[in-house]
Amino acid sequence: MRNRRQWDALLFPLTHWNWKAALLTAIFRAVACMVALCHATMHAREHFGAVEAAYVLATAGIFSAWQQQALDIKPRRVAWFVVVLAIPLGSLAADSALHLWLDTGNMRSLGVAAVVATVFSAMFHWHALQNGAMRVGADSRSFLHDMRQMPRLAVTFVANPVLFVIASLRPRLTPAEAEDFEAAA
Repeated sequence: MRNRRQWDALLFPLTHWNWKAALLTAIFRAVACMVALCHATMHAREHFGAVEAAYVLATAGIFSAWQQQALDIKPRRVAWFVVVLAIPLGSLAADSALHLWLDTGNMRSLGVAAVVATVFSAMFHWHALQNGAMRVGADSRSFLHDMRQMPRLAVTFVANPVLFVIASLRPRLTPAEAEDFEAAA
């Protein structure tokens, strides 16, 4: 039984290849690359875009499956680190290495923006996964259902940190102050 679970865990990236994430990642990264490389020659943009599309379509589904699988890691801080930093930055590093090897153009200018966009995107992906969206396998819903959830997820993605900061800035009542407050009410 233990060997079966280990085998299932090892095969998870292939059995749960996340086509939803691969599709959206390819679209958003294509747009981002077109904008970021507007200064480059057409040949450089086409070459970079072809490499990017092939890499993203081949790997984004696997990386996203690993992110979904990492949701089971305890403690939750470690799961967040794996989903938001380790997997996405590892993917970006491999992507960058591939471009440095294949592209003769100066694509290093994408560096900082790519890291920021990758981490921001991974944080949103964590939020979506935590809320049941963008999953594949037994825990998944239809792609259309996931897309219908995106406006709400976008709002809560922005609002949750703001609400957390506001709540943490509120003065905390001691138990005695809380009793006095309740008695006065």
